[in-house]
Amino acid sequence: MKKFSIFAALILVLQLVLPVSLSASAEDSSEVLNYLALGDSLAAGTNEKGEIGLGYADYIAQSFSIGEEPINYNKGFAFPGYTTVNVLNDIENNVTKPIYNLDGQSTKTATIQQAIKEAHLITLSVGANDMLKNVTRTEAGGFSYDAAGVLQTIQQVSTNYKKIFDSIYALNPEVDIIVMGLYNPFLYLQDSTVQEQLNTLVTTINNSIKTVVEENEGIFSDVSSLIAENAKAFLSNSNNIHLNEAGYDAVAALMIEDYFADILGDLEDEFTEIVIEEAPFTDIKNHWGKDYIDVAYSYGIMKGNEDGTFKPNVNVTRAQAVSVIVRAFELEATNAAPFKDISQYSQDTQNEIAAAYEAGLIRENDGYFNPKGQITRAQLALMLMRLSNSFVGEEYIPESIAPFKDIVNFDRETQVAITFLYDIGVVDGTSATTFSPKDNLTRAQLAKILVLAMSEE
Repeated sequence: MKKFSIFAALILVLQLVLPVSLSASAEDSSEVLNYLALGDSLAAGTNEKGEIGLGYADYIAQSFSIGEEPINYNKGFAFPGYTTVNVLNDIENNVTKPIYNLDGQSTKTATIQQAIKEAHLITLSVGANDMLKNVTRTEAGGFSYDAAGVLQTIQQVSTNYKKIFDSIYALNPEVDIIVMGLYNPFLYLQDSTVQEQLNTLVTTINNSIKTVVEENEGIFSDVSSLIAENAKAFLSNSNNIHLNEAGYDAVAALMIEDYFADILGDLEDEFTEIVIEEAPFTDIKNHWGKDYIDVAYSYGIMKGNEDGTFKPNVNVTRAQAVSVIVRAFELEATNAAPFKDISQYSQDTQNEIAAAYEAGLIRENDGYFNPKGQITRAQLALMLMRLSNSFVGEEYIPESIAPFKDIVNFDRETQVAITFLYDIGVVDGTSATTFSPKDNLTRAQLAKILVLAMSEE
């Protein structure tokens, strides 16, 4: 899955299950989301009055904003009247234009190729102006169009879309691209024959664009039905083909819905690719944690011993816990860890400890990690909450602390971490009012917590 998709998926899941604090600014987060809108007047936000206002791109940007600061967003390369040829030419010529974001047009400029390179998400709406050159309004209020010209234009638009995707991916192969489909802008016309012709034309061009988009791993959002069903509400000026703000807002919501549906489909595919098999350990047959151990074993995040046992009730050391978490969440290190007491471990284990340190799961304590020390339930909670904060780029702040009497004397971060796991259903208390934060963690308990945490991710 692409970089922005992973980040967006985490935002989606955490918005659904966590009261995530939005107090930190996007600039303070570990990952600032870069969103670039390309295309014609719809991307620029031309409204029913013919003025540049809030378009679908602006509403998408607002949806992905973090706290008081918006994401890095630019619709400055979107321009009324643009065709697929114009978009291609801009990319090929690497044009420079003023940045246009939620605050309006900036005095700062950007080149389109650099903007594409830095983007995590690109939206595109273009093709309508290519088609309009083949459509003529008759004096009687009807329409006529050059059938041969329409067919040729559809083919050319498809070819240009492929070139646009190729040009974007050449600059940034990891970017996500969402394409807004065309809609019938003349729904107020009463002539059923004309409507049938227009709808056929829109469907034909949409199908052609959709094929190219999906063949190139993009997301196509078909907005035509949405707008047709709400024509009076969204196309409020019969003398203008553009949507009003309500229409753009609805289009943005549908595009985001289609995007997250695609992300969740990818996540489901990734999880279903692994077949859960029964772990071959001789000492877990009647153990309460067998199902969790089977999953952890199938995912390759926990292993057994050379004698064929798993030892589910054995306490977990800090080094072992870190290694399992790093494997479960595929963390990687770029530098060595600054700890003096891990040199006796294998290079793989040292790399795993370094990855955990870089991700902020563990912290330096006068240069020591204490790898052989047994990890407690509270310490694991801290590691997993820090991992989530690192992924999301936001500090988790709960609405209230979990109802455990035996955590009140712990520092605030530890209380919040335990609450974090409690709120998302990853851990329960040892009773209704106790968490037993100082209890050592067993291998079976670690398997359960990580399997549940991975399912929440």
